[in-house]
Amino acid sequence: MQLSSDQDLRKLYKKIEDDINRKIFSQTNSLSFIKMTGTAIEEHLNHLVGARELTKQWLDCNGLPTRDDIADIAKKIIENEDRLDRLDDALYAVLMNIKASRRQMAVLALDLDEISGSFPPEVDIKLAER
Repeated sequence: MQLSSDQDLRKLYKKIEDDINRKIFSQTNSLSFIKMTGTAIEEHLNHLVGARELTKQWLDCNGLPTRDDIADIAKKIIENEDRLDRLDDALYAVLMNIKASRRQMAVLALDLDEISGSFPPEVDIKLAER
């Protein structure tokens, strides 16, 4: 699951909290215990969000990339690798076409030499003038 923002993280934590609450309630049957657990999880989540913001600010102040910046760079690298692979394949196909064309030109040159050898000398002169 790809999480892209703090809001997505909050939703995930809320879902986990609800799941835990159901399990705790089914085991303990104590609503006050669930409320205390929920409060502890909420405080922990707030601490994590604060730590993440502080870390992001520190990285920004020091001109260092954040996790999101590195993820963006990784995506661009992957896109460029794909593009480079496609260009490499296209270049290979062009080179193979050139090689095949050169072979055809060599065969045609040999055929032309063979055919031109059967012409009378005056035709050879006219062909040379072209």
